[in-house]
Amino acid sequence: MRFRVAIGVLAGDFGSQQLAFAHLVDAAPEADLDQVEVLTRPFARRLGHFLDRADDLPDMAEDTLILLLPGSGVPLAATDRLRVVGRFPGRVTRALIPEE
Repeated sequence: MRFRVAIGVLAGDFGSQQLAFAHLVDAAPEADLDQVEVLTRPFARRLGHFLDRADDLPDMAEDTLILLLPGSGVPLAATDRLRVVGRFPGRVTRALIPEE
Protein backbone atom coordinates (compact mmCIF):
# COMPACT_ATOMS: atom_id res chain seq x y z
CA MET A 1 0.00 0.00 0.00
CA ARG A 2 1.09 3.55 -0.65
CA PHE A 3 0.76 6.07 2.14
CA ARG A 4 0.97 9.85 1.91
CA VAL A 5 3.41 11.23 4.47
CA ALA A 6 5.55 14.22 5.32
CA ILE A 7 9.24 13.47 4.79
CA GLY A 8 11.98 15.38 6.59
CA VAL A 9 15.09 16.13 4.56
CA LEU A 10 18.58 16.81 5.89
CA ALA A 11 21.71 17.54 3.80
CA GLY A 12 25.39 17.03 4.52
CA ASP A 13 28.70 15.82 3.14
CA PHE A 14 29.77 12.25 3.86
CA GLY A 15 32.27 9.95 2.19
CA SER A 16 29.79 7.06 2.13
CA GLN A 17 26.28 6.05 3.14
CA GLN A 18 27.77 4.10 6.06
CA LEU A 19 29.35 7.27 7.46
CA ALA A 20 26.02 9.10 7.19
CA PHE A 21 24.24 6.29 9.06
CA ALA A 22 27.00 6.27 11.71
CA HIS A 23 26.49 10.01 12.24
CA LEU A 24 22.74 9.47 12.64
CA VAL A 25 23.33 6.78 15.26
CA ASP A 26 25.55 9.20 17.18
CA ALA A 27 23.03 12.04 16.84
CA ALA A 28 19.93 9.94 17.60
CA PRO A 29 20.81 6.61 19.26
CA GLU A 30 17.12 5.62 19.39
CA ALA A 31 16.72 6.02 15.61
CA ASP A 32 14.97 3.34 13.58
CA LEU A 33 17.30 3.25 10.58
CA ASP A 34 14.77 1.19 8.61
CA GLN A 35 12.81 4.45 8.39
CA VAL A 36 15.75 6.47 7.05
CA GLU A 37 16.96 6.74 3.44
CA VAL A 38 20.45 8.03 2.67
CA LEU A 39 20.85 9.27 -0.91
CA THR A 40 24.04 10.29 -2.64
CA ARG A 41 24.37 12.21 -5.91
CA PRO A 42 22.70 12.07 -8.35
CA PHE A 43 19.52 12.45 -6.26
CA ALA A 44 16.77 12.82 -8.87
CA ARG A 45 16.01 9.18 -9.66
CA ARG A 46 15.70 7.99 -6.06
CA LEU A 47 14.01 11.17 -4.82
CA GLY A 48 11.20 10.56 -7.28
CA HIS A 49 10.31 7.39 -5.38
CA PHE A 50 9.65 9.36 -2.20
CA LEU A 51 8.77 12.99 -2.85
CA ASP A 52 5.73 14.17 -4.77
CA ARG A 53 7.65 17.10 -6.21
CA ALA A 54 11.38 16.49 -5.93
CA ASP A 55 11.92 19.65 -8.00
CA ASP A 56 10.72 21.66 -4.97
CA LEU A 57 14.01 20.96 -3.20
CA PRO A 58 16.41 23.89 -3.36
CA ASP A 59 19.75 23.51 -5.16
CA MET A 60 22.26 22.06 -2.74
CA ALA A 61 26.02 21.93 -2.58
CA GLU A 62 26.02 18.89 -0.26
CA ASP A 63 26.63 15.40 -1.65
CA THR A 64 24.26 13.50 0.67
CA LEU A 65 20.55 13.77 1.44
CA ILE A 66 18.93 12.03 4.38
CA LEU A 67 15.21 11.35 4.17
CA LEU A 68 13.47 10.94 7.52
CA LEU A 69 10.38 8.80 7.06
CA PRO A 70 7.65 8.68 9.72
CA GLY A 71 8.79 6.67 12.71
CA SER A 72 12.51 7.26 12.12
CA GLY A 73 13.02 8.71 15.58
CA VAL A 74 15.53 11.19 14.12
CA PRO A 75 14.67 14.81 14.89
CA LEU A 76 14.49 17.19 11.95
CA ALA A 77 17.25 19.33 13.42
CA ALA A 78 20.70 20.50 12.39
CA THR A 79 23.78 18.74 13.74
CA ASP A 80 27.45 19.57 13.37
CA ARG A 81 27.41 17.70 10.00
CA LEU A 82 23.82 18.14 8.78
CA ARG A 83 21.60 21.06 7.90
CA VAL A 84 17.81 21.05 7.69
CA VAL A 85 16.43 21.33 4.16
CA GLY A 86 12.79 21.05 5.23
CA ARG A 87 9.72 18.84 5.31
CA PHE A 88 8.09 17.84 2.03
CA PRO A 89 4.97 15.91 1.00
CA GLY A 90 5.67 12.43 -0.25
CA ARG A 91 4.73 8.79 -0.11
CA VAL A 92 6.02 5.48 1.15
CA THR A 93 5.09 1.98 0.08
CA ARG A 94 4.56 -0.57 2.83
CA ALA A 95 3.29 -4.12 2.62
CA LEU A 96 0.59 -5.03 5.10
CA ILE A 97 1.42 -8.37 6.67
CA PRO A 98 -1.58 -10.24 8.06
CA GLU A 99 -1.42 -11.45 11.63
CA GLU A 100 -1.29 -15.21 12.06
